[in-house]
Amino acid sequence: MIKLIDDLSLLERLSEKEPYFGSLFTAAAVSFMDDPELLSIWVEIDEHGKAHSFLNASTDSLMLFSPYGIPGFETVLFVTNLVSGGTIKHIECDENSFGVLKNLFDFDIENAVQMFAEKRIDIPKNSFDVQFSENFEDAWNVTKILFEDEEKSPKDFWKLKMIRGVLKKQSTLLTLRSEGAVSTACIRGRAKNAGAITSVVTLPEHRGKGYASYLTALCTNMLINEQRTPWLVPANPGVRKMYEKLGYKAAKTYYYLYNIKEKEDKK
Repeated sequence: MIKLIDDLSLLERLSEKEPYFGSLFTAAAVSFMDDPELLSIWVEIDEHGKAHSFLNASTDSLMLFSPYGIPGFETVLFVTNLVSGGTIKHIECDENSFGVLKNLFDFDIENAVQMFAEKRIDIPKNSFDVQFSENFEDAWNVTKILFEDEEKSPKDFWKLKMIRGVLKKQSTLLTLRSEGAVSTACIRGRAKNAGAITSVVTLPEHRGKGYASYLTALCTNMLINEQRTPWLVPANPGVRKMYEKLGYKAAKTYYYLYNIKEKEDKK
């Protein structure tokens, strides 16, 4: 049976195997469980009553993880119907889900690495002006460069997610200012023993000044202090080197699928 999430403890199984994505799913569930029209987290329950597959379905993307075996029939049918609608631009998934999806769809593929930190980061004293951001407009003006290729700006939904995440104590949004907001970083979600760091962004004209490293270190230490393991995904090899210098280690990979279409012989 596949259903909208109604019990946060179900996501603990995902977090055991996929701490980064488990933290993101938890943030989305906590933020919108009281507003089912915006809730996007689906779980498939197996015959033993345990959550088996996990799906985060937005209007143009999917995250599909099935760490305890291949996705069940209902989940596969659900995903197929969404892809058939023609709006899904990419899917992020694990090995078990990939084994099923490659038989159903044609797509281009990239592998992405997840990284984690085991200990606090020593942060040199400096005069950086960092705020726990409640000025979401300022933060958006930095973060929006991540969405430059989007056909439609996700600004309103991004702000809604952040505001709800902060209010529910799932998210922490940091903004570094230098004659205005120039860099951001976010603890987007917190699972039982892990947290996901996202939206580490610096405006192009302010890069190379140590802002991203500094904000990442602050987020890392917050999670370590909470006895949660920090996890993140570097955007490119250059950013990965920055995280490695901070003490992050590569641990897990996942699949990023794009240019998705149904196989001709399946129609």
